[in-house]
Amino acid sequence: MHLTLKFDYAKTFFHCYFTILALTSFSQSKSSNEIVAEGAAKAKTTPDLAIFTLSVEKRDTIEKNALASLNKTVDQLVKSLTELGFGNENIKIANYDISSSTDDDGRKTYTTSNVLKVNFRIDHKLIDAFYNEIQQAGIQDLDVSFETILSDSLEKASRLKLVQQVIEDAKINAKNISQTLGVRIGKVKQVHKYGADAPYPEKVEMVKFTPPVIKRDTEVRYNTAFDKFQVEDVELEERITIVYEIAN
Repeated sequence: MHLTLKFDYAKTFFHCYFTILALTSFSQSKSSNEIVAEGAAKAKTTPDLAIFTLSVEKRDTIEKNALASLNKTVDQLVKSLTELGFGNENIKIANYDISSSTDDDGRKTYTTSNVLKVNFRIDHKLIDAFYNEIQQAGIQDLDVSFETILSDSLEKASRLKLVQQVIEDAKINAKNISQTLGVRIGKVKQVHKYGADAPYPEKVEMVKFTPPVIKRDTEVRYNTAFDKFQVEDVELEERITIVYEIAN
């Protein structure tokens, strides 16, 4: 008998505690003068720009010989790029360095290097022509790396669309919350993006870009691995929090 009474008391106490807690939570949410809604969206975007990083390095025990060899190779490389249609707006010097080291016998070796960045609108034909040109030129001591990126204008335009989707998502979430609580949504009080206050996005203009034209098109044979390569998409994500006022 004693055990039965103890169990019933505990059960009754738990039921009352749960009921009071639930009513308190609901009352606090409903009585608040704000509704906080979050929105999120992701999208994949295909990069529109390509970058070649061309690194040339020369070594010699005589500094001027190392420099002369480097300049000769870089001049040959720039000439090949120019013949393909790249201009000064595409070719930029990213790094230029001269250093020296001494071995155990006291002999000094000079190392010179030059890094060029070639930026252009993605064009499979142009990329293939570039690799053919490098192979045919037989340039020594040259390292080539290739990457694709989003231009600033494309990324801004893509994120603008994402933010618009995120705002709509937040609106839907706020509407669902208000219907559940039985209240009406009022005006927007705050907008938070990445933890900071952010205004609604402005219109973004796409920047026009004229790609290089292959001047020696009839002389190029397209047979490298880059003839029909696929560009890997970049995933963009946006999150936003909107604080709504509850209408009276």
